[in-house]
Amino acid sequence: MRIALIQTPIEDFYSTQQRTYPLGLTYLAASIKDLPVNVKILDLLTGHGRQSIPIPKSFKAIMPLLPYDRSPISAFHTYYHWGMSWKNIKRYFTENIFDLYAISSNFYTYSQEILKTAEIIKKINPQAIILVGGQNVGPEHELFTSSKYIDLCIKGEGELSFRKLLTQLLNKQNISSIPGLWCNKTKTWNAISVKSDFNHYPDSELLPTDKYKIAGKKAMMIATSRGCPMGCSFCSVAHTFGSRMRMRPINQIVQEMRHAYDRGIRAFDIEDDNFTFVKDHCIKLLKAISDEFSGNISLYAMNGLSAEHLDNEVISLLKKCGMNLLNLSIATSSKEQLKRIHRKTSIAHFIEISNMAASHGLKVMGHFISGMPGQTAKEIIDTMCLLSELPLILGISPFYYIPGMQMQVPNIPPSCKEARLSRFWPADMLLSEIDLITLFRLSRWINYVKKQLSDQHINSLEFSMLSSQFPNDPYIISLIDQLNIIGQDANKEHFTHQTSPKIINLFLKRFKGSLIRI
Repeated sequence: MRIALIQTPIEDFYSTQQRTYPLGLTYLAASIKDLPVNVKILDLLTGHGRQSIPIPKSFKAIMPLLPYDRSPISAFHTYYHWGMSWKNIKRYFTENIFDLYAISSNFYTYSQEILKTAEIIKKINPQAIILVGGQNVGPEHELFTSSKYIDLCIKGEGELSFRKLLTQLLNKQNISSIPGLWCNKTKTWNAISVKSDFNHYPDSELLPTDKYKIAGKKAMMIATSRGCPMGCSFCSVAHTFGSRMRMRPINQIVQEMRHAYDRGIRAFDIEDDNFTFVKDHCIKLLKAISDEFSGNISLYAMNGLSAEHLDNEVISLLKKCGMNLLNLSIATSSKEQLKRIHRKTSIAHFIEISNMAASHGLKVMGHFISGMPGQTAKEIIDTMCLLSELPLILGISPFYYIPGMQMQVPNIPPSCKEARLSRFWPADMLLSEIDLITLFRLSRWINYVKKQLSDQHINSLEFSMLSSQFPNDPYIISLIDQLNIIGQDANKEHFTHQTSPKIINLFLKRFKGSLIRI
């Protein structure tokens, strides 16, 4: 049986190319390695470049707010197809026929790309089995189960169910009882099954070592745990991996990293954001990594870490293991909002950890959400003000809807294409698109100011002193003195962005008397 494990292209304003490693597919491949199958991982996203394409019609309303801008405070403006072109995908699958095509779907907003890939394959090879799995699969996601081009879906962790599916297909047995399976013949979902432990390897050798890079170094993603007991209402990770933490054996993780290191990998991105949750396990793991590689690797946790599970010992070990960038997630500085979204965050501890990480020489990014249901402009600006006074870079994430999330979203987008942070879709009536885009630009403006302070070796400065410190900086002066955010067009001419006066005024009023710190 010939099997293709597929990562599809995506279409969006941006793609984080450092984070396209198809980790889930390597685990699927490993789970069936001993079966009589021929497996190939087809990454149709990474290494195939991009092509600008027309912006979806439903985006037309916000495009006047997102003009081309080459300034440091730019947002999004050009829409791209990231990955292999549809024409070349059609050509590839015409020339390369498989028996089963397993397509990975981890993001609701890219569901249309999954459907188009399935349609191309099915029209070329009508007898093939097309399966979709990943975090964006389940009863809440009706786009796949309503498609005539998709035969099967698997929800939850896929390794055991995928292996059982292939075993029963190879033996020509009935597949109806496989955990987490949806079949287009029965139109029903089987109950999900979560493995009690997490102790298996991925098959990373099916991927080329020079295709995935971080900061110019050959890179790969690794997983050290599964499950999340946090229960944040805006997150859907527990839908796939369950709420119970399962830690992977430390010797197995280090062995996997050593094998990759011997193949030339020098950067490792730990993708499970709870790997610091069980402190004893975390410390033993980091000590083992440090002992094994002696500072000869770069370590990342790009998915972000919770400050709650960090202390001086853990931060020291992260630095010793080769981490130079620490992504911290705060969501919001509002205690009331944190309680509503079931987010266990101590603002005081977040501040302490931010300062502590900076003192260890780590570059820190503080990630927060803008536009959650019930979130006011004041709350978001308060969060921005808090982060501005800390030694970190602001990482704003406009809220977007995910089917099945616990959070109640009054204004659900009409299609999956609107459910992305680059669309700035309002979750309710408290904030409009122009409000959200203005907040996004202001966050980038703060980071620009921090960069100017850093260039002049100024550790901190009162907001009220910015005009006198940077009298000739058009980006700083235009906001403070003229209440405008400016951009720069293709001819290097400055222009004024459309912004929300309400947001600008709230921002300037709140930041008056505050500090900007690098």
